[in-house]
Amino acid sequence: MTACDANRVADRDIWRRPAPLGVGLPYLPDLDAALYTSGLIDFVEITPDILCRPRYGAPGMVLDMGLLETARDVCGGLPIVVHGVELSIGSAGRWNDHYVAMLESFQQEWPFAWHSEHLHFQTIDMDDGCGERDIGVPLPLPFTQAAAATVANRTRRLNAAFGVPFLLENGAHYLGRLPRSDGIQDEAHFLNRIAETGDCGFLLDLHNLHCNAVNNGDDAAGLIDALRLDRVGEIHIAGGRWSDGFRLDSHDGRTPQPVWALLDDVLPRCPHVGGVVFEIMADHARRLGPAAIVEELGRLRAIWTRHKAVAKADPCLA
Repeated sequence: MTACDANRVADRDIWRRPAPLGVGLPYLPDLDAALYTSGLIDFVEITPDILCRPRYGAPGMVLDMGLLETARDVCGGLPIVVHGVELSIGSAGRWNDHYVAMLESFQQEWPFAWHSEHLHFQTIDMDDGCGERDIGVPLPLPFTQAAAATVANRTRRLNAAFGVPFLLENGAHYLGRLPRSDGIQDEAHFLNRIAETGDCGFLLDLHNLHCNAVNNGDDAAGLIDALRLDRVGEIHIAGGRWSDGFRLDSHDGRTPQPVWALLDDVLPRCPHVGGVVFEIMADHARRLGPAAIVEELGRLRAIWTRHKAVAKADPCLA
């Protein structure tokens, strides 16, 4: 048995791998709808939170069927994937049960190829017995076995509930060196631990890596080298801006050259990646304009096509 075959056997039936889709773009309600039917993209990334309205008189969120139907009309027959922001999968007490219930309803209405969530926490337990409180900003987890076990347990629950691949996104933060213990040296080993025990994959956000490199002194290339790239199911690229000496992950412009370089390096090394998405926020997309977005997607398509051709020629990447 070759090393390539051994890796396949070891990882078989452990995590669901995304089907290869190609180049994607987020669904933005105010973006020119022609971009979704132009042939420039192969799939659409939906954040279902933006298709919800408050559940009046009760906590939680409920899908707005009018908003959902509008989104479905715009996206046409393109496959969709889900990218959530409100699960708070790393909270010590509990995650957001209301988000999970909403996502179950969403899947029934509009099935998705895979779903992803940010690896962070944004709620904390209250000592007054009033449950959990939203802290208003997502925060990174400490690199510990306890944190990894908490998240891994929840990813297994998501696998059982939804039956499609689940991916965790590495985050950007501005806190310098994060706490770590239990022999977990860095973010890559923390992510690997979760993936291996939680049967999930990664959404590798390259702009987040770039932000952490310039803000916190992290080694982006070293993290990529240490990460289990066979578990990368999706890749994000994006732009950002500088503010008070920090690089912000603000999704407000074109992708910077260091991020393009990271993509060129890592994409051919990810044998099971399903797609690459150019992220842009709605307000900034209007300012950037359709022509610039088309250029970003065109460059992304060229890189995807070049490396997918290489992957097909390598039997270990097939």
